[in-house]
Formats: sequence, structure tokens, C-alpha cells
Amino acid sequence: MRLRKKVLAVLLTAAMLVTSASCPQTNTKTVKAAGGSFNNLNQSRMTAAMGAGWNLGNQLESAVGGTPEETKWGNPTITEDLILAVKDAGFKSIRIPVSYLSKIGNDSNYTIDSAWLDRVQQVVDMCVDNGLYAIVNMHGDGYTSIDGGWLLCGNSDQTAIKKKYAACWKQIATRFKNYDEHLVFESMNEEFDGTYGNPSSSAYANINAYNQIFVDTVRQTGGNNDMRWLLIPGWNTNINYTADDYGFELPTDNYLSSKIGSGEKRIMVSVHYYDPWEFCGTESGAVTQWGDTATNSSKVASWGDETYMKSQFKKMHDKFVAKGYPVVIGEYGSIDKSNYDSASTANRKEFAQKVCYYSDMYGLIPVYWDNGYNGEYGFGLFDRYTYKVTQQSVIDGIMEIYGDTSEATATGITLDKTSLTLAVGGGKQTLTATLTPADSKDKITWTSSDEDVATVNSKGQVSAVSTGTCTITASVPNGYKATCKVTVPRPTSIRAKMYLLETSSWKSVISDDVAEITSAGGEYSVSLKATEEQLKNIGSLYIRDISVGEEDASAFDYAKIKVKSFTLNGKTYSMKNDTFTYDTSLSKGSEDGLSNPIFNFSFINVWANTHVNDVTVQNWNYIAYFNNASYQTENTLTINFSVSDIKGGSAGGEATTAPTTEPTVAPTVAPTTAPTVKPTVAPTTAPTVKPTVAPTVVPTVKPTVAPTTAPATGSKVLCTNETNKYETWDASWLTKAADDDVITLQYTCTDASHGNWGVMSWGASVDGGWNSGTSYNAASNPTDVVTATCTAAELKDALKIKKSSTVSYICLYTWNGGKIVSLSISDRTAKPTVAPTTVPTTAPTVAPTVAPTTAPTVAPTVAPTVAPTVAPTVAPTVAPTVAPTVAPTTAPDAGTLQGDIKVTGDWGTGGLATITIKNTTGKTFSDGWTVSFDCDRSIKNCWSGTLTNVGTNSYTISNPGWDSYLASGATITLNVELGSGTATPTVSNISLK
Repeated sequence: MRLRKKVLAVLLTAAMLVTSASCPQTNTKTVKAAGGSFNNLNQSRMTAAMGAGWNLGNQLESAVGGTPEETKWGNPTITEDLILAVKDAGFKSIRIPVSYLSKIGNDSNYTIDSAWLDRVQQVVDMCVDNGLYAIVNMHGDGYTSIDGGWLLCGNSDQTAIKKKYAACWKQIATRFKNYDEHLVFESMNEEFDGTYGNPSSSAYANINAYNQIFVDTVRQTGGNNDMRWLLIPGWNTNINYTADDYGFELPTDNYLSSKIGSGEKRIMVSVHYYDPWEFCGTESGAVTQWGDTATNSSKVASWGDETYMKSQFKKMHDKFVAKGYPVVIGEYGSIDKSNYDSASTANRKEFAQKVCYYSDMYGLIPVYWDNGYNGEYGFGLFDRYTYKVTQQSVIDGIMEIYGDTSEATATGITLDKTSLTLAVGGGKQTLTATLTPADSKDKITWTSSDEDVATVNSKGQVSAVSTGTCTITASVPNGYKATCKVTVPRPTSIRAKMYLLETSSWKSVISDDVAEITSAGGEYSVSLKATEEQLKNIGSLYIRDISVGEEDASAFDYAKIKVKSFTLNGKTYSMKNDTFTYDTSLSKGSEDGLSNPIFNFSFINVWANTHVNDVTVQNWNYIAYFNNASYQTENTLTINFSVSDIKGGSAGGEATTAPTTEPTVAPTVAPTTAPTVKPTVAPTTAPTVKPTVAPTVVPTVKPTVAPTTAPATGSKVLCTNETNKYETWDASWLTKAADDDVITLQYTCTDASHGNWGVMSWGASVDGGWNSGTSYNAASNPTDVVTATCTAAELKDALKIKKSSTVSYICLYTWNGGKIVSLSISDRTAKPTVAPTTVPTTAPTVAPTVAPTTAPTVAPTVAPTVAPTVAPTVAPTVAPTVAPTVAPTTAPDAGTLQGDIKVTGDWGTGGLATITIKNTTGKTFSDGWTVSFDCDRSIKNCWSGTLTNVGTNSYTISNPGWDSYLASGATITLNVELGSGTATPTVSNISLK
């Protein structure tokens, strides 16, 4: 985890109060075997042995100015007394984050400073000598946000990076090769390209390559390393990006010892869990509570509850644990907000307890994140100066699950029910367990034999999911069990509710009304209550059958639904399309959303179709609203519809048993896949993140200037004069195009008052997921026609389309008055010969906190059951700085170049400028170029290449991906964002290589 800004400030203050100490020296040990020999533990034994873990955070990974030192972030020198305190609290494993950074030499062997390795080894010895498992990683070297980061998956010089990475792990693994099974190596930490949102396929491929290099290198260093458990992460240690189809690949264990049993694995998978981030890590008093112990619903996040946690851990179990790969939750925890809310202490305990409960259930290994900081916003469990426990309640929660089971006392267990009948949507029913003897405090573990039928939580509360039968089992450590058979019958009626997914806070508003639809059909009205804010930010509006699971057929096989109208506070809105068909014989829903094999129909959907008249839809902004509405303090929205032609299924008859309660909360689990076709119903979640404002800077995408060569004749015109969007479900024009075919887009903006903001963007449904591509900005004079070109290969790469990909939908959608004048593809490459010239012309009012997500992370064909992820799963915890790239291996070409800088906008705290530099080296650069220069005003961003801060007021900018060619005598144009200042900047000491 990265050090958070506020914590850093406090820790650095604290650091001034302690005496600086150099790393204690120790004799290098080449042999270490806690216990004397290597105990070859298989998956289940290793998982049990490692138990609950603890992070020695913000120590050996702490660094300032690119130099690691264990006390730099305010913690004292590590002592064995601290390690013993952690062991005494009940932890069995310690994760030791380590950064190397400037401790790695610049020689050809990348020699790591021996004193630093000695110190790492000394800390490892403190753990293994005391019977604890130690996880040693390469922690901060892959951060894009700190000085000296070099393991950068998004950088271009991967050959040098991979060589350095292999050399480092060879040294580390060799140093520890004779240690026994108590030592685990972890390849890296929170590795990603620094951009939140869906992973880049090319950067993810580099992460996979790093993991393969790590495994191959460690295995071949001898000693016990060919049998040792090795731990690897996926993209940013994010569960969804690791377990779902985003590109993670397990490395091949080519050099595993023959002593390992056939089919056994010795690779673990690392993820982190800080969901919901608003509770776990956001430094404010807005969200302070979580779970069953929460006493104030307004202090609870709208997502990330116990059900969500369970689903995430089950996902890791099904993807990896069940296939022989243990999963380590390398970091989890929640910060101290008790100064804001005293109830938060109990919630933190419950959060930790539930993480451990579901880790134990699904075979995961939880390792709590402790950064050594106690007090407001601290993750600390121990005082690292006195070694005393500071958060006993959190430790108690962990040890309720992972405490010593040798003192288990239960000799029997019974349940108050041996059978149970539940209805989907009927709320939870609680099973009560009784232990013998009655005063036993043993942990009870609850499991379901089929979670597709019914689930059970840690309190014994059972919820129906879909039709079928399953068995709920309650067990205690000594092996005693009790069971209850659960039956979920097929319903005999449809019970329809109306849902409104609003995008201002990404919550669902659900009607209290329910339409009970029997085989006789009839006329129905369903109303929901909503605020003005919710009604002005509609993402989707739909009805669904709550009496069955998300993808289950309802009580009948066929029905016609005719929607007469919607009324909002008495004002009537008619329908564009009023007839919808429910038909279980269909294999999937129709593209227009008018027919579906499940009873789930969307009437307003900013990601698909809207069927209601007089409704404004802003797809780019994820909002829709009823026009000319008269809002009140409380507003009533009603759907009026009829159902007829009901056939099949439960013919006739009313429901014999109705659900006892109605759902009263919003969905709680996020979907993780996108539809293979255009969504036909409301998506269950919104984009992963929502920008706080519209970006006011130009994206780093393809040039928006006209190519110097015209497309070849015979080009195929895809569309002309389109003010809504270009879309197609036949993407063969792109997937079958030659890589050098040219796509030419001419566009404009119909809003003359528009600034040069974004007006259109590409998107596609690729391999079941939604990918966003290149965006385009209006000209400075917005009504001017802009011509943009790219090759088919470039568009495929932007949309993450591979040769093997299935592309079921592709679109170029417009907003902010954008208009496609023409879109065509031809068979001759037309390269731009100048850099993009469109730059922002006004100061950003608020910097966007995240890149805009142009399409939902997923858009399933069923109703929502979950809330969206509204914050990064793991947020950075170090103050942002610009990370330097690997030092150049060759010196810049000799000779001083001339350059000029022109300020195009200045607002004091920032500004915009254009830098022009002429290539007077006498050379032509055909495979890329990098310009180095000094600027006496800070540069924060560049839209015309890759910017790196290499020192005070010193920068390099490398060519953009679309243009690696620079002719002798040509001029480079660089559009940049300036930092604060008032003086007119100058550039000097310019060189080009």
C-alpha cells in the first residue's frame, strides 16, 4: 500500500522526534532453516500454517528521494521485541514490504547494496527464528508516483526493465535460498500503469511477463527455492482485475522441483481488499460505519457490504483456490475514525472479523495492513515504540476466527430448524445454532452446498437466490456439524417492482409497490418515491420480477407487457415503444430491449435504449430526465401497464406463499462482465468511477490534425451526418481490416458556445467486457470541421481488440453537441506529419479526479444486484510525485538545440503552453525520439508525448505512440500544462536523442 498524504505529514513530524539510526549491521547468512529442514507443505497445510498475517508496513519500503530507509516515514528501527509482540497477539505470518530503488547499483549486474540486503535478512530472521512465516516482496519499485520507481509496466523500455528485475530477484533469492518453508517471496506490489480504470492490455502483458521472470529466476537459484511457495499479483492487486477476464495469466512453473507431488502447485495469488474504500481508507468522517454493528445508515457506504465481500472472496476461491493456487489477501484493514464516531471502533472489529471469517471459509490467507500509525486515520494495531497493542478490538475480531483452536470445547451442535422453505425476494431467515456445552464460545462456520440456490452469512441468516434445493451446514472446530435442508420453490406468480438507478450517488431507488401478476393478467400501476436530485440523474428505469433469481425464468413462460404511460407528479409521458415481450424460449434479449427471456425490462437506459417520449438522455454524462417536470419535496413516479397472453409455467393460481418482506435496500454486489451484445435492460452498475467534473484538458490520444496524404480512393463510408452515434453489431469492418488501413473521421460541434471539450469517443463490447477507446475534442472554434485519422491497428489497440477477440458491438458516440460529418475506412495509411495542435484554451475549473469512464464497466442483461465501485480498490498512499523513467543508457546527441515556449493560458496556479523545438541534429529519428530540456517553471502534464521529471526543473518528453518519426530539420510541437507561477517561462539546455 502507498503511504497516504496526511499520514506521511504526521509521520514525518514524528520522525523529527526520534534519533536517526543507520541500519544495524549483521553478518551475512547464507544458510537459514527455521526448524533445520524444509517442510514441504501442500496447499491446505500451508494455508493453515500461515493463519492470520500482519504487515510490517511503512518500514523497509519507506523512502525519500528514491532512497529507502526504514525510519524515513516516522517509524522507529525494527526490533525483535516488536515481532514477538505481534506473535504474542496470535499472528502467524508477517509480510515485510521492501523497496530497493537507489539501493540497486547502475553497474551491468544491477548489484543491490549488501548492507541493505543484510538488514532485510536480519528482519526476516527475527520472524523465522520465532516460528513465524515471512513474506518478502519488492514493494515500491513499481510505483509511478514516487521518486526512483523503475519497475514501470507502462514504460516503453521493457527490455532494460526486465533485465534489471531478473538481476535483482536473482540476488535476493540467492541470499535466502537455503531458508526453509517459513519464507515466501512475493514478486511485486500493487503493480499497474498508474491509471485507474480498466487495465491496459499491453501494460498487463508486462506484469504477466514480470511474474514469469520472477518464477523462472527464483526457481533456478538453487537451495530450497525450487520448492518454495511464490506469491504473485495481478493488476494493482485488484480482485476483479485478477479473477475476471482482464488479462491476468498465471506463470508456468517450469523449474519446479520433482519432489513436489504431481499436480500440486507452489504458486500463490496476491490481492488486496479495502472495500468499500469510503469506510476503509477515505480520510473523512462521512462514512464511519460498516456491517451489522452499524447504528447509523447515513454513515454507511452504499456498496461493499458483507454480501459483496463474500462474493469477492468466493470469486477468488473458485478461480484459484479450487484449482490448487492459494490466495493471500496481502493487505486489508480500515483506518481509525473514532474521533468522528465512537461507534466506528466496533465496525472496524466487525470488518476485520468478516474478512477473516470468509477468508477461512474460502481458503484465503488474510494479512492485515499496519502502517505503524496510531490515531486519527491510522491503520496501526501496535505501538512500535512500546510494542503495546493499540487496537485490541480489531485483533480480537481477527482472533475470533484464527485464534488457538486447541482450546475448542464444543462436543455437539444442533440447529433450531432442519428444513426451511424460502422465496426469492422474501428476505432472510435466521438459523439458530446451539452448542454443547451451552457455555462453549467456539467459532461456528456456516456454509451452503449450493450458493446459486441459497446463501448463508456469518450470522446464520439464509437468503434465497434461485429455484432449487441445497443444504446449510453449521460446524465447529472439533468437527461437529448440523444441517438444514433449504427449498426454494418456483413461484406461482410474477412480483414486479420498479427500480430507478440514479447516477448522482449511484444508488438504486426501489418501489414499495409491487405488482402481483397471476396467469389471468390484468392492469397494473407501480409507483416509487424519489427526490428531485434522483429524478434529474436517471441512469436506468426498469421493472423486474423480484420472486426469482437474476437470470431465472419467472412463473410463466410467455407474456405480453403493454406500457400505457409514465406519470410524474400527475404529468403523463407517453411511450415511443409500448409493447414488450417476455419469452423464455428466447436465447437472449433483443438488441432493442423489447423482448427478453427474463422478466426484466428497461424503459430509460442511458447505456442502451430509451422508450419513453419527452425524456432527455445525456449518454456521455450518464443521466436522463423527464422534460418539463414539476418537482416537489417528495415526487411520485408511476408506471401504468397491462400484462396479457400469459402462457405456460404455473398456469392459473395465486402464489401460495408470499415473501414475508420486500427488499428495501439498493443492490449490493457489483457485476463484473459486460454483455456480448448491446444491453437490453438496465445495467446493474454504472461506470467504475465517475469524474467529478468534465476534463478540461486534451486526452493523450491520436492527432487531431489532417494527414498530409489523402486516404486512398475506394474507401468505405461507414456513416455521415450523425448527431447521435455511429453504432454497429457487425464489427468486421474493423476486426478484418489490415493493420495499416486508415480510418478517417471528420467531425464538428453544433454548439457554437462550446469550448474545445470532448465531443465523441469510441467504445466496444470485446470478449464479454466493455472497453473504451479514443476520445475527440472540438476545435478551438467548435463549429470548425476537424479531421482525425488513425490506422486500424491503432484503433484496435485503443479498444483492446486482439486477433482472437470476439467483438459484438462497436460505437462512436457523441455528446456536447458533437456531430460526425463522415466516418470512413480505406486501405492506405495516411500518417500525420505534425503533432496534435488542439489544446485547452481555458483553465480547468476543477481537475478531474479520475478519467471519465465512457461506458459502464458492465452492462448485464439483468436487473442490478449490486452497487458500483466508486473508488479505487486500493488508493495510493504516497504523496504524488512524477516518477522518473530508467536512466538513458546512451548520452544525448551533442549540440545545443534551440527551442521556444509560448504561454497560451495562465491562471496563476497553473497554465498552458506550447513548446517548439527544431531538430537541428542532422539526424532523422525513425524509431522514436526523446527531447531533454530545462524549464524554469514546473511542467505537470504533456499531451504530445510521455513526460518525465528527471530533476529540479529538468524534463524529458518522448514521442507519442502514434508518431515515432522525426525528420532532420522538422519541428517538435509539445502542448503542456504548467504548474504555478507568474514569470514567463523559458526552456534551455535542450538535447535530442
